Formats: sequence, structure tokens, C-alpha cells
Amino acid sequence: GVDVSRYWVSEKLDGARAYWDGKTLFFRSGHPVHAPAWFTAGFPTQPLDGELWISRGQFDRLSGIVRKTVPVDAEWREVRYMVFELPAAPGDFTTRLTRLREIIDRAGVSWLRLIDQERVVDHAALKRRLDAAVRMGGEGLMLHLAEAPYVSGRNDALLKLKPWLDAEAVVVAHIPGKG
Repeated sequence: GVDVSRYWVSEKLDGARAYWDGKTLFFRSGHPVHAPAWFTAGFPTQPLDGELWISRGQFDRLSGIVRKTVPVDAEWREVRYMVFELPAAPGDFTTRLTRLREIIDRAGVSWLRLIDQERVVDHAALKRRLDAAVRMGGEGLMLHLAEAPYVSGRNDALLKLKPWLDAEAVVVAHIPGKG
């Protein structure tokens, strides 16, 4: 029942979510990302939201790199900061996307990139896009409502489309078996 033509579509990257507040890079948990100083040296002063990413199928390796408290320069040379949102900026997502392109182009940092966003005309086109992403080893797609204002947290303006269902859970107990 969703009119997909109203959304911008991008690949859902399996990376480490990171926020740039204009001075510091940190994980969604609020803990700092201990990136080398050169990694963020050319970043803009505007807050950014994105994923630290290497490539498809490399989450474990990426996680091992970005979660170290003492960064290893050679490892960080593989990491890119793939940006998809301009937090708390005015305007709808389409306006923010245009502004993001300008900000990232002006920064001129090769590992600071905007996640490719495109529009699709219908469900058949969306399915083709999903199938292509999955064939290449991708996890799925993200659909961002073009006219949506910035809203933090999970909301109906940002949809996740994957070829399988999954859910997040919290383990509350472990009861040993008898075998």
C-alpha cells in the first residue's frame, strides 16, 4: 500500500552507524569512534548521519577496525563514511539531500561519500532494484520519504526493505540445558 514513487531509495549498507556532530564522530550508542585524526580532519562543521563501511560482506572486518580504542592507520585507509542524512537540518528530505551533495562535494574528502539515492516509479522497479542489490551481496534497501522533515529514531518516513524478515531482540536470560 506504499506509493514508492514518493521515496528516495538507497542500498541498506551493513556497516557501523556513526554520527558526526561537526567536531566528533560517535556510534549510535554515544561512544566515540576512535578514528585517526586525518580521517575526520576535512569533515564539514555540519552534523552528518551515516555508516562507516568498507564493502558488502565485510561487516566483521569493519567492526574490528572501527571499534579499536587505538586506531590503526593502515586499516582505516579502507574505511569510508557513507552519509545518508543531514540531522536537524530544515526542509524535506529532497532539500536535505541536495544540501548534503553540496556539503560533501565542498569537503573534497575521498572517504566521505553520499550514499547513492534514486527514485523508482513503481513496485516492479523497486523489486528489480532490491533483487539487484541482493544479487551483489547487499542486505536490502532503505526508502526515505521525499517530503519528510528530519525526524530522529525509527519512523514511517524511513522504511527498510529486505528479502527476509528479521527483528531486533534483547537477551534477558540464559538457562543452561541438561544435555
